[in-house]
Amino acid sequence: MARIALCYFPVNSLLHRWDARCKFFGLLMITATLFQSKIRWLAFDSILLIGLFILSKLPLRQFFRDFWTWAVFLCILFLFQSFFTPGSRLPALPWLPVSLEGIYLGSLICWRLGLILSYAILFTAVTRPRELQDALVWLLKPIPFLPERRIGLMVSLTLRFFSIILDEAEEIHLANKARLGDRNKNPFRKARFLALPLLRRSFSRAEDVTLALYARGYRDDLPLRLPKLPLLHLLPLLFLLGFFAVTGWFQP
Repeated sequence: MARIALCYFPVNSLLHRWDARCKFFGLLMITATLFQSKIRWLAFDSILLIGLFILSKLPLRQFFRDFWTWAVFLCILFLFQSFFTPGSRLPALPWLPVSLEGIYLGSLICWRLGLILSYAILFTAVTRPRELQDALVWLLKPIPFLPERRIGLMVSLTLRFFSIILDEAEEIHLANKARLGDRNKNPFRKARFLALPLLRRSFSRAEDVTLALYARGYRDDLPLRLPKLPLLHLLPLLFLLGFFAVTGWFQP
């Protein structure tokens, strides 16, 4: 199924051709700005996100279709913060148990979480799992007593299995709907019909992957040879560092 959320989406764009190590460092830099509570940094990250999505040539309609489940969660979180945060009531609607401080705090939290999810979706959509695995091995290799190859493999397989589980859950749901299973109003029975086949498929696929790795002679001590980082790929990171230094982000 054509899905963008947390899986690789092959498109010929500059972001797809950018070195995975540079993309990882860029994601860390952007994530550091998301911890700021200033609105100007959230606005900067939002504008940068829109520009990166345009540069990546990803189908935005597909992105919004996959993002709607997260949007429901963000709406629930916003309502929770608005109703349960103490503060002054709305002047126009004093009877409504909503505080101005709750609306402000809920907006900031949902804005920040939405940006974090969007950047995570964008990063996984433009980075192949094998490139992400090699980048993690390259980053963790200088650290002693860490199985860097095993960690990189586990991270790449986790991302891959997450998207596969979502696809299989949707396939099981459509198969159950085709058999008129959606007419059953018992939530426990509906959950059982979804969970049991999904667990069975997940365990079976995990066993297949384990046997495939064993058949191909997987080893943790194999050398990894990655090309040097091109200077041209480092220019966007240097530009971000220069922008942060000029705007005073490093100041307390």
